[in-house]
Amino acid sequence: MTILIPERDIDLEKLGLINQELFEVDGELAQRYNQVLLKVFGYENEMDSFRIDKRGLSPELSVHLKAKFPDKLEYGENYLNIGSANRFMVVLSPDQKSSPLVFPQSSYENGLIDNVYRAARHTIEEITTSEALYGELENGITLFRSVKDLLQYRTVKVSLDTLAGTSNALSELTELSDRLGEDDNALNPEYISKMRELVEKVGKISSRSISDIFPVKVEVHCFQVGFYNGVYCLRNFKNKDDIKGIFITNNQGKLRDLSDEILALDLHDKEVLKTLHKYGFMKYDSRIVSQRIDEVADNVLLSRGLDVVSLTPHERKREIVKKTTNLPKSWHQLNDIKTALENTSDEIEDIIDKMDYETKLKLSVPASKKEILNNLLAELDPTDPVRMYEFNLGKFRREFPTFTLNRQRYIVKRILEMKGGND
Repeated sequence: MTILIPERDIDLEKLGLINQELFEVDGELAQRYNQVLLKVFGYENEMDSFRIDKRGLSPELSVHLKAKFPDKLEYGENYLNIGSANRFMVVLSPDQKSSPLVFPQSSYENGLIDNVYRAARHTIEEITTSEALYGELENGITLFRSVKDLLQYRTVKVSLDTLAGTSNALSELTELSDRLGEDDNALNPEYISKMRELVEKVGKISSRSISDIFPVKVEVHCFQVGFYNGVYCLRNFKNKDDIKGIFITNNQGKLRDLSDEILALDLHDKEVLKTLHKYGFMKYDSRIVSQRIDEVADNVLLSRGLDVVSLTPHERKREIVKKTTNLPKSWHQLNDIKTALENTSDEIEDIIDKMDYETKLKLSVPASKKEILNNLLAELDPTDPVRMYEFNLGKFRREFPTFTLNRQRYIVKRILEMKGGND
């Protein structure tokens, strides 16, 4: 495995870490896309060649529109939002379905969008031969007035249509056709006239491969979203208490007027980790002790300006020994845990129970709700770059340019090692 890390000017895209396998848009498809941007969002876009992900978001247009409309976009990179509560997807081709999300905003949207492509496959294949489809990821909330509004989440659904209303017209024509034999519909001139009007607009039903499958929906009882600096909601889990939900927010102050069955916590409250362990959402993983020891040491070396990537194993060890007195308490406790695990049959929970919060955090991993809780852990402890890259990509993309060059090189090396090199 060859890991080649540039000496400077780290480009995540050239290294194959972001914006890969996106759908290429130009010509007629670009015109259709730009019409949706104009009619639905009010954005005039002069770019006629770009790439989009499965949701229809383009990394090129994220940069372009953020610069062109700096005061209009609440979430600059997610220009397919109308405010935070109203988010849309744009579909130009069924081939978009294999593209990864560029800027995911929630734990549920990847699965929801995959369901749309799967359930509406024939409709998408049929309509996108001549028109673009778009639709809102509807959550039943028109406007987020406060973070508490997110507790209204129960389902999120998507219905796709064209600017001309082709999908809805086909659904209406199908329904009229199915009811033609009922009552006196076949003799009703208004009924027949309406059917003829729709046929003139979209053609005969028999010639269209359209399915009446909208809306496509998913349940979101447990979720993570990027709004309000990040919110985590866990509900409907078994426990002996009267608690039916855990609602974790990020620097939103004390939440009032919540149900007694909802436990509201701030992300940075040390009770968060304790609570997640108590209710079985987190566990300790003894297999990552050595990894965490290395990460803590590397972080100290990086913070002191050393280029960890260029150090040989002997040089790195020498630098760690030189700075042993400056290493944090968590590094020493992790080493104590490693030694204890090698010399005792005690469970890791019994050993870690005596340790500090930072050490417990280092060894915590999700026992369930992996995507949601790995995102949360990446917020609490960002020293694992692989976890941040995999589960909190939006944060990773925003923060990477702010890191020093030696830290950028280290992060890229770690991720490339996880992915199997860059050759």
